[in-house]
Amino acid sequence: MMNDKSQPQRTPRTRPVSVVVIAVLLLAEALGVLYYALVYALQLGTPGPLSMGGRLFMLGLIVAAGIWQCSVAWNLFRGRAWTRAAAITWQLIQVIVAIPFFGVGGALTGTLLLLPAAAIIVLLFDPRTTAFFGDRQSGSTAARS
Repeated sequence: MMNDKSQPQRTPRTRPVSVVVIAVLLLAEALGVLYYALVYALQLGTPGPLSMGGRLFMLGLIVAAGIWQCSVAWNLFRGRAWTRAAAITWQLIQVIVAIPFFGVGGALTGTLLLLPAAAIIVLLFDPRTTAFFGDRQSGSTAARS
C-alpha cells in the first residue's frame, strides 16, 4: 500500500491574466494568417511569378501556419509549457517581417505586426507566466527548498 505522503500533492494552478492575454493575441494572429490564406486562395487565378503548383504549395504552408498557431494558442491557454518556445519563435519571425514595413511606407502594417509580438514576448517572460508553466518555483515552494 502506498503512503499518501509519497505521492506529490498536485495543487490546481490558477491561470494568470497574462496567459489569457497571450492566448487571445496568439489566436488573433492565427485568425489573421487564416484570413490571409483566404485572400490568397481567392487570388490564385491571377498571373504571378509562381506556377500553380507553387501557389498551391504556398497556400498549404499559409494554412498550416494558421492552424499551427491556433494549436499553440489553445495549448498555451491549457498550460502546456512547450508552447512558450513555439510562441517566441513565431513572434521573433513576426518582428523580422514587421521591420521592413517601416522603410517602405507601411508603418501601420508594421505597427500592427510589431505591437502584439512585443506584448507577447514581454508577457511570456512575466514571472506569473513562467510560474504557471512550471519554469519557476512559487515563493512558498522555493522557501522550503
